[in-house]
Amino acid sequence: MIFHVDGSTGKKLGIAALNGRLDAKNSSELLTSFERWQQQTNLIILDCSKLDLIDSSGLGAVVSCLRKAIEKNGDLKLANLSPKVAMVFELTKAKKLFSIFTDTGSALQSF
Repeated sequence: MIFHVDGSTGKKLGIAALNGRLDAKNSSELLTSFERWQQQTNLIILDCSKLDLIDSSGLGAVVSCLRKAIEKNGDLKLANLSPKVAMVFELTKAKKLFSIFTDTGSALQSF
């Protein structure tokens, strides 16, 4: 996971690039990283363009990140979901919880 802060919109926005798999083996790593990221900003985008697979543990971690963001008056948005990852959000109805964008630029502008 690579994280950086973007200030191009006039706000401090965090962008985290996820890659590979988000599953039971590494979902706790996302939760730990998210807490560190929140020390820099409450407004975070998960760029999923290189995320190949997400399982129920990974989905639970992403939902937990959203909850943590909201608790701190922030927001979490998703961008660049592959068809496989998008299907998980669709089938579980989790897509109703998130603002999902086709690209990171659109997600940035939505803040």
